Amino acid sequence: MLKSFLKEILGAPSGIMERCPSLLSFRNKCHVLVLFEGAADDRPDMQEDFLANKHDMLQSHDIALLRVAGGGVFSSLDNPVEIDADEIRNDLDGPSPEDFEAVLVDREGAVVFRSSRPINLPYLLDLISGSPGAGGPASKNDL
Repeated sequence: MLKSFLKEILGAPSGIMERCPSLLSFRNKCHVLVLFEGAADDRPDMQEDFLANKHDMLQSHDIALLRVAGGGVFSSLDNPVEIDADEIRNDLDGPSPEDFEAVLVDREGAVVFRSSRPINLPYLLDLISGSPGAGGPASKNDL
């Protein structure tokens, strides 16, 4: 919220303050889907189901998957990543540790999409390709 307030006051162009320093190692290499998985409901499980067994597809489209959960940051294969959870949450203006949010960051480090609902792979690929479609963020009925 503070970042958006500063952006409004300073009149910074869109995207300038959206860059994520904690994701610098991914810059100009791939898109990054960051999943803040703190929800006490079924959204993290739904998101996991949507992306289960899709790691090869994500990799073939140059999409890195990072999960922020339990005070840590993990890759799609549950390996810890050398990124501080509070730092990435701050950089991306992420939700409180109790909330769920999916954030897509482009190759240049700009936030291009946010959703408080899980997103399915076809919709994610449409977002990256710039074409509309795939019906938007997923609902419970998409499982």
